[in-house]
Amino acid sequence: MAYDMVQEGLQWLLEVAFSEEQAVPANFYLGLSQSDVATLTETATLASINEVTGTGYARQTVASDNVDFTSAVAGTNDRKQTTKTVTFTASASDWDDAESAFLATSSDGSGKLVAIVDLSETRSLVNGDSLEVSMVIQING
Repeated sequence: MAYDMVQEGLQWLLEVAFSEEQAVPANFYLGLSQSDVATLTETATLASINEVTGTGYARQTVASDNVDFTSAVAGTNDRKQTTKTVTFTASASDWDDAESAFLATSSDGSGKLVAIVDLSETRSLVNGDSLEVSMVIQING
């Protein structure tokens, strides 16, 4: 499964942590994309995302707190943050196929794309199907 913290997300993270040019939003948002990580590449932005569509589809909220994001050690010098698990449920219609999940700073196109991860397999969500998604962001020291 491929994972990428995109350049826009890295820049945003550094500007929050070191220069306060960016602020931490009250919420982050997990969404589904029709593209895989290799197609999106490290230079992807929210405008690059070919987001899933279908009746009832919306990005799912992940609060900026230690409940919805948990921190843990990941190896000798590494750290990881894991989002809570969110559920996407196709309702009233079939949705586009989903190949990846992404983490953004907004529920629309106005924010920053932080990271993208391929799903374990392409998912076709038909009316009534659900998909549980969480994201792990790991920084290696």
